[in-house]
Amino acid sequence: YRMPKSQISISEEHGVIHVRLERPDKYNAISMEMLDGIREATAALRDRDDLRVLLLTADGKYFSAGIDLNSALAPDPSISSPSAFRRWYRQGAGSLHGLGDEWEAIEKPIVVAIQGPCLGGALELSLCADFRLAAKAARFGLPEIILGALPGSGGTSRLVRLVGPHWARWLVLANRQVDAERALTIGLVHEILADEDFTEEAQAFCRSLCELPPEALGAGKLAIELAAGLDRTQARNVERLAVSGLFQGAEYHGLMRAMQEKLAGKKR
Repeated sequence: YRMPKSQISISEEHGVIHVRLERPDKYNAISMEMLDGIREATAALRDRDDLRVLLLTADGKYFSAGIDLNSALAPDPSISSPSAFRRWYRQGAGSLHGLGDEWEAIEKPIVVAIQGPCLGGALELSLCADFRLAAKAARFGLPEIILGALPGSGGTSRLVRLVGPHWARWLVLANRQVDAERALTIGLVHEILADEDFTEEAQAFCRSLCELPPEALGAGKLAIELAAGLDRTQARNVERLAVSGLFQGAEYHGLMRAMQEKLAGKKR
């Protein structure tokens, strides 16, 4: 199954739904058409049991220069008050807000593999993913401040949670970019993959996630997100709730029984 679009492609293989940005002549700047395609793939991941992981990649030298400022995704200049702007943000029809929240809510892994510059809204969306993989040519920036704005689709709040206020100031306030090596050091990305095998290695990582028990993956994703915002005692309660639920499930019992039988066979 493959769904060609003029600016994006969506394909499926081995439980992975692969979304590829294909607008290299515009530095893969995210248009409404591209956003709709990512939303479509996200809905498929959410609703279908046979899909286990979403992978987002891009074609060309840039991963993405961010939101296309000449598209419907750019804020409407007729919005006349801060409260109206916040309402527009929350509605999500013309912003990344809703998609980012959906990525965090879906109990399946979402992987972004970044082969080149990842800027503005593209980085904001990437911050909502569970895993970020980078090529050596990747670099990361949030240039909103040069327009007198701040990253408002999670680029400030999620970045602080991920890398702390120290590096958030560097990216958001100083308008400095970080390369792949520094992104790895500060915790912005999980791993740097070889450029020559980049897409293949990213796909292999996604396939490895597909082999893991889905109930445990889903519960773990929720538990980690909750624990990040709680004190030590409440975080432990969340952990206990997640694990106790898994212990009652068929997935755990089947896998535990198989492991016990395997170990018993080795003892003989």
